[in-house]
Amino acid sequence: MRKNRSMIEKLVFFGSLAAALACALAAGARQAPDRRPGPAVNAGARSRKSVAETSARNSLRPAVRPGAPADVDAAVPPVKPGVSCALPEVLQAAGERVREFAANMDRFTATERIEHSELDKHGNSRPPARRSYQYLVSISEVRPGMLNVEETRNGSASLDDFPTRLATRGLSAFALVFHPYFAGDFEMACEGLGEWRGQPAWQVHFRQRPDRPPRIREYRVGGRVMPVELKGRAWIADKTFQVLRLETDLAKPIPAIRLENEHLTIEYRPVPFPKRNVELWLPESADLYMDFRGHSYHHRHSFSNFLLFSVDTGQQIQAPRQP
Repeated sequence: MRKNRSMIEKLVFFGSLAAALACALAAGARQAPDRRPGPAVNAGARSRKSVAETSARNSLRPAVRPGAPADVDAAVPPVKPGVSCALPEVLQAAGERVREFAANMDRFTATERIEHSELDKHGNSRPPARRSYQYLVSISEVRPGMLNVEETRNGSASLDDFPTRLATRGLSAFALVFHPYFAGDFEMACEGLGEWRGQPAWQVHFRQRPDRPPRIREYRVGGRVMPVELKGRAWIADKTFQVLRLETDLAKPIPAIRLENEHLTIEYRPVPFPKRNVELWLPESADLYMDFRGHSYHHRHSFSNFLLFSVDTGQQIQAPRQP
């Protein structure tokens, strides 16, 4: 085994919805999925008790280092006053959009550019390591309740070609948090009608339910598999109910691998494929910040040159259009 691969296996996390879905859904969905809805909290009005509990939990968390975004619970982004949010309707419509995404995405490729940087104690980025790939991902429903997600870079699922010891996989499928198969794993709260890039959007906060096992994300370090309890916020378009932006954080640190903080932001754009008469909302960029074993890292992914396979192998889109 090459030295580079040994380092990856010892130190890299498979922070990975693709890995988690391919494993936990090929594993977690071996049993019939639990479709009971999770608790739904309507617009804005988290109780004072829940706000106090969140503040208490956050006070126990390590401080986010300079250069990284704030935790999703540090503050609620502004929302339009006096606008009520019908959370069940928002979740149902968003779930349908995500279900359509999974059904239509037999396979797509894109050019992926990765930049990996280590941050110093002041939040300044050290010179980044860069790499570009031909990225391919596919989502298929093997049977009702069981999704299979596969992901390769330059034709291989190996970690050897990542620029550093940090490998992140599964970013294209993260919106499946709102898929009907998984939404019940989370406590959901609608914070109100906000805005993203000038477009009105429902702000939905989510957090892993303590009575459900985490199925969306996991880390793999040196042969150990660590399921991750997530919390986050999504901006969901008020008319189309497409997910425009996602932010996630750890619901709690993972001391076993010395992972103190992790903040992930994914921004989506509509990509039309006219030959197939379909428009998919795909990631345009993703930024991952983490504090791991006393070091801080920033991992940035950007995607372009989308190509949808199966029926539409000749359809290529150079850049996503603005919403």
